[in-house]
Amino acid sequence: MFVFNIKLSRSKKLLRSAALTVAVLTAACAAMSVSAGRRADTATCDEVGAYSLRVKDDGDAKAFLKQFGLNAVKKTGEERVVIPERFNSVYERYNDLQKRVGLDLTRYKGKAALKQTYLLKSSGSRFAVLLLCDGRVAGGHLTSQDYGGKDLPLVAEYGQTG
Repeated sequence: MFVFNIKLSRSKKLLRSAALTVAVLTAACAAMSVSAGRRADTATCDEVGAYSLRVKDDGDAKAFLKQFGLNAVKKTGEERVVIPERFNSVYERYNDLQKRVGLDLTRYKGKAALKQTYLLKSSGSRFAVLLLCDGRVAGGHLTSQDYGGKDLPLVAEYGQTG
């Protein structure tokens, strides 16, 4: 039989040390989970550098697109969508498009998003589509909206303003 024999004063010190360690670890875990849940306010890409992701209204959306040299004339559509929990090959390719401009949809898997479409002035792509989550741009692309047309990253026409 194995028996512990610890003096009471020593066990109090040990208990205090254990309690302090647990408190520090708990605080560290809480801080990490809070920061992990926060969404970034900026992103970065080679063509534009750092740019703001904050969009609260149509004016902010047009200003967001302007950062890419795109002039939005008006919003032509808006709908609620859900970013899938699991990406198939189509969504993987779409997310690769996002990564070209410093965005990544994986952190938004399973989240509801607001999909907004804007008519562009003097642009070969004609339309910009933004996916908004929690007041920030989660993703976006350029499109002609023609059947069989190819979606392009927001930087496809960078610097070509009209």
